[in-house]
Amino acid sequence: MKKEKKLQPNIYPKQYEKYIKIREGTEVFLRPMKHTDDELWVDLYNSLSSLSKYYRFFTTRPSPPTPEMIENYVHIDYVNNFALVALVTDDGRERMIGVARYVLDPPPDSAEIAITVADDWQLRGLGTKLLLQLLQIMISRKVKSVHGDIFLENRKMMQLMHESGFKLINKEDSSGIRHFELQL
Repeated sequence: MKKEKKLQPNIYPKQYEKYIKIREGTEVFLRPMKHTDDELWVDLYNSLSSLSKYYRFFTTRPSPPTPEMIENYVHIDYVNNFALVALVTDDGRERMIGVARYVLDPPPDSAEIAITVADDWQLRGLGTKLLLQLLQIMISRKVKSVHGDIFLENRKMMQLMHESGFKLINKEDSSGIRHFELQL
């Protein structure tokens, strides 16, 4: 019987690094977030429009982000919380242009996901590529179900979830939020 390899927290999973091409042919590097990505993540966060921040964080958040936010979003353990980042080189400098993450909820086989794409990189297929890569990682890690919430007015994300096979649950609340689920 083959012994299953147990995931170790805080060991960088290099096997998830890969280059992809998005819609217009731009090459993007996908890799797990590193603990040294604070500045890249802060730059991405600060580049987001107020509306993008509201759609992603469900509230208006401070700019610049607080040290607690940076800690929560960048310093992950690769097991209970995992983030895949999209990077490009822009004017000779590395730039984070997207993040797809999951948090086990409840562990070990259900997870909440969230995706953020820089405003100037939206509508190029990057969100779809991030989502599909994240789902592949989750399947390999035996996560069985995925869920999250979206504002109904967030048409881009609603379309992505619909086209990716997620089931949208009709439990609208007064905030205009729709829940989505997918069985893997």
